[in-house]
Amino acid sequence: MRFNLFLIVILLLSSCAPMYVPNTRNTPMFNGQGELQGSIFLGTGIDLQGAVALSDNIGLMGSYSLLSETNNDPVDQSQTFKRKNNFFEAGLGYYQATRSRRIELYAGYGQGKGTTTGQYGFLGLGQQEVIVTGKYNRFFIQPSIGTNNRGFNMIFTPRVSFVNFNEFQSGVITETPDEGIHLFLEPSLTARFRMAENLNGMFQLGLNVAMPNDAFFDHVPLQASFGIQLHLGGSLRTRVY
Repeated sequence: MRFNLFLIVILLLSSCAPMYVPNTRNTPMFNGQGELQGSIFLGTGIDLQGAVALSDNIGLMGSYSLLSETNNDPVDQSQTFKRKNNFFEAGLGYYQATRSRRIELYAGYGQGKGTTTGQYGFLGLGQQEVIVTGKYNRFFIQPSIGTNNRGFNMIFTPRVSFVNFNEFQSGVITETPDEGIHLFLEPSLTARFRMAENLNGMFQLGLNVAMPNDAFFDHVPLQASFGIQLHLGGSLRTRVY
């Protein structure tokens, strides 16, 4: 009963029509060179993630997220439109593992686009709900610290993102906003547990907070994602610390 209530709360908090939908945090938390990961998450859309350990301290990761659903047209309720959000990113980072813990620090860049409804006065459409498409880019800094156990691990990731919307379009109207870059604090807590020899289950809960809270575009404030991860390579060998 408590679990069902928790899911209902998450769905309600994530059911608005935001323009900015942060992706699930990609947290490889490698042990050593040669490790390879591929993950899929279901939450606020679908997230696909990949990562590879290039050396015993350097990792490379990439992510793609997609959300697509049918909503009613805010002007003509008898019509529908496709609400969409898609985003891709890549990052390079440093990681270190000991017998009891793992730490990492990634930095990267991504681009995204969202189509949803909202009121954007600078488009010259007044205070009315209209279908709007926004394009943005994002730089991020993502540190993580986690446990290093064989069966179950917890990972804390206080990601910082710098989000810049560079174009908005509604119908034939296109505008370039001059609001500049907006800072988001996007901390998350991830649980990773072993399901089989090379397969992990994943659960992630994340917050997304605009700093200061004056962003002119809507965003998802709270996210929960469930996923599975295929883990191959270097983690199967004996590591000497």
